Amino acid sequence: MAAKRRRSGSKGGGTLGCAPFLVLIVVALIIQYWWVLLIAAGLVAMTVALVRMANAPARPARVPPPRPQPAVAPPRPVLGGDDLTAHMRGNKRTRRVRDMQEWDYEWIRLSHPGKSLREVNEIANAHFARGRSIGINGEDPSPR
Repeated sequence: MAAKRRRSGSKGGGTLGCAPFLVLIVVALIIQYWWVLLIAAGLVAMTVALVRMANAPARPARVPPPRPQPAVAPPRPVLGGDDLTAHMRGNKRTRRVRDMQEWDYEWIRLSHPGKSLREVNEIANAHFARGRSIGINGEDPSPR
């Protein structure tokens, strides 16, 4: 009868061998080159997204509702002769009055330094409502 041999426990299936060292090496590489893995994962994700998008069925075209056209003012008649002269004089007078009002407003603002902007606006509006102008009349009729 043949003698049965026992196998020792140190040999065979129970050993780990060099696996812990390989695991440590892999962990060290991941720690050192994490950015490479991050870029590779991003590239894989982009590739997957592009492939899925290319294989997806096309969306139906969306037709926007028609927009109403804005009302367009009729073109103004071309002015000539006396009409053009009157128009130019009117524009010049309007510009002159507007410039005078700006000048008056600045004068009122400077002559009332302690007043707030709101109070100065009220003084100027009352001044303009009376049809007066410092530049035209030569004096400031508002009391100080």
